[in-house]
Amino acid sequence: MKAKNSGSTIIAVIALLTVLSAFVIAALAYTGTVSYNVMASNTLRQATETGDGAIDYMFAYWRELCKEQPNIARPTSDFSAIPLPTQSMFPMIRGFAASTGANPGSGAPYTIANYKVQATDPQGNIVTGSTTPTAGIGMQSGNASIYYLGSVDVALPAFAGRMINVHLRRVFQKQIESPWQYAIFYNDLLEVNPGAPMTIAGWVHTNNNLYTGYADLTFGSKVDYVNDWGNAQWAPGDADHSSITPASPSWPTNLPPARGDAQLPFGLDPSQVFTNTNANNTGYIELIQPPTSGVPDPIATQRYYNQADIRILIGAGGAVTMTDNAGNTVSSSSKSGTTDAALYSVFNSAITTGQSIQDDREAATMNITTLDVSKVTAALSSGGALAGAGLKGIVYVADTTGSSTVKTGIRLKNGASMPASGLTVVSSNPVYIQGDYNTGRVVNGSGTVISETPANTNNNGNGNNVVSGYTERPCAVLADAINVLSNSWQDSNSTAALGSRNASPTTVNAALVTGIVPTGSGGSGANSYSGGAENFPRFLENWSGQTFTYYGSMVELYKSQQSIGYWGNSNVYNPPNRNWHFDTLFYTQPPPGSFTVVTYLKQRWYVQ
Repeated sequence: MKAKNSGSTIIAVIALLTVLSAFVIAALAYTGTVSYNVMASNTLRQATETGDGAIDYMFAYWRELCKEQPNIARPTSDFSAIPLPTQSMFPMIRGFAASTGANPGSGAPYTIANYKVQATDPQGNIVTGSTTPTAGIGMQSGNASIYYLGSVDVALPAFAGRMINVHLRRVFQKQIESPWQYAIFYNDLLEVNPGAPMTIAGWVHTNNNLYTGYADLTFGSKVDYVNDWGNAQWAPGDADHSSITPASPSWPTNLPPARGDAQLPFGLDPSQVFTNTNANNTGYIELIQPPTSGVPDPIATQRYYNQADIRILIGAGGAVTMTDNAGNTVSSSSKSGTTDAALYSVFNSAITTGQSIQDDREAATMNITTLDVSKVTAALSSGGALAGAGLKGIVYVADTTGSSTVKTGIRLKNGASMPASGLTVVSSNPVYIQGDYNTGRVVNGSGTVISETPANTNNNGNGNNVVSGYTERPCAVLADAINVLSNSWQDSNSTAALGSRNASPTTVNAALVTGIVPTGSGGSGANSYSGGAENFPRFLENWSGQTFTYYGSMVELYKSQQSIGYWGNSNVYNPPNRNWHFDTLFYTQPPPGSFTVVTYLKQRWYVQ
């Protein structure tokens, strides 16, 4: 009996060992599988991260090449020389190698292969060689996008020599938009500190920092900034608000100010284009200045002087010189019956020199040249002297006699009505817009409505955009600085105390492009406030209790060079009630002239 039991025990032990061995083998197999999967997963992640880094490197070069020729849709062939990634960029990868070509069919693969940028059409189809890609047209006038595909294949060893391959693709987008889609667009630091209830209806963007310090400010729509947001903070160098406790503004629910992408005017990178090596590339302010002959001009096609139908320059003694878009002299000697003869007839009567006003912000007497806009409107309108001449509606006018001691400016007067296709007025001087602009309402120097276009006896001009029956036109004013003089402005009162310069309700419907005097700069006094976006259009009157109504788009691109007086000078102005709106007209009808902003974006990515 003992022997039999002993045999049974041995059999049971062997069976148990067999079962345990099976469990051990299964466990080892499972562990091996898990280890393999973990290694494969880690390698896949590393390969994806490597591809993503290579794509970022590629994007940076693609963007810089696009900036060199911002007005051109560059073909695939333009990007063939983008440098390959190097071992130093990926020090943890052994045996790193890169190629623009595909991996070989046999042998060791490249770590990074198929490294290239290719132009595509809007549907994503590759456009090869030197063929120019077709742009996708946006929903708003002037908006378009050009697309490219960045490709990179990554191969990394994972388990027992097996390779993990990732084929990563990313869409690059060159987005061309109109700056006129913003209520406020700043290239430099943006401060908005109204000190009185103010709502900004429309998008706001700055390519720099945003500072907001007043609770009475309300943003009505999207706000973005490129660098940082100083919420409930004053900008560095602002000592004018040192005694005030900053507070946070208001914004729509779930839409606080947020970081956004840089939007380069005309796609021009200032650090690349404006190298200050000659008189034609000192900065974005070149857009409003005449070019200097004999030296290269990197912004010749963007410069408004070159876009203008007529250029009017005022010289010593009030001498007026006019040229057309082709550079031909426009004068009384221009051939009868030609466009140049008509230009001379219109603008010779529309220009008045030898006037002056006191500008207390500049603490100076300004020598003023006045442009009678009503005569320009009549000439460009149906049946006018310039109707059908194919003009773009851009007028350039500047006084070239100014200096550090002699201050000059341009005044726009009688601008109640505009040509059907709109009007853009550009000057390298400060501009003074006097009275209602593009509203159909004509008001005399006492603030009384004397006529409306067309006649309308039911509108008294208090805070309305346009009079009934008048169709607003797309208009813009570009200048070193832009000042608004109310319907009650009188030159004779400009030297009087502020209490004698009482404003009346006034409306301006136009895009404004101009400069600022930055906070803490020498021009505004050490440690002083710029005046902020709330004083982007400058004022010289007592506006207390009066409303300034504005429909448009305010664009800041540069620092003022001529009007550099400190915002906080005494006896300058009392602020108006601000009734400001973004002008939705610009979605479909931008003002005359070519003006765009360009953003370079990394869009969707995917693995093939």
